[in-house]
Amino acid sequence: MEGIATFIALGALGGLLRLLLHTESLAEAITYSNIRWVAVGAISGLAYYFLHTEHDFPNSFMTIVTGYAGVDVIEAGSRKLSRMLNELFKA
Repeated sequence: MEGIATFIALGALGGLLRLLLHTESLAEAITYSNIRWVAVGAISGLAYYFLHTEHDFPNSFMTIVTGYAGVDVIEAGSRKLSRMLNELFKA
C-alpha cells in the first residue's frame, strides 16, 4: 500500500511542478482549473503505479514526469473528443 501512496504523491508533485511553472501569480495558481493539474497529476501517478516494472529511481522520476505531462495528454484528448462529438451531432 505504501507503494501506491508514493506514486500518487510523486504524480501530484509533477502536477504541482507544472502549476508552479505555468502560473505567474498566487491568485492565478489557486483557481480551480489550475488546482486540478495537481489532482490529475496524482491520478496519473496512480496509473503509472500499475504500469511500472520495479520501484527505483527512474520509475520515481518518470512518475513525476507523468504527473507533469498527464494533464496535457488528458486535455488534448478531451478537446479532440469534444470536436469529434460536435462535428458528429452538428450534421
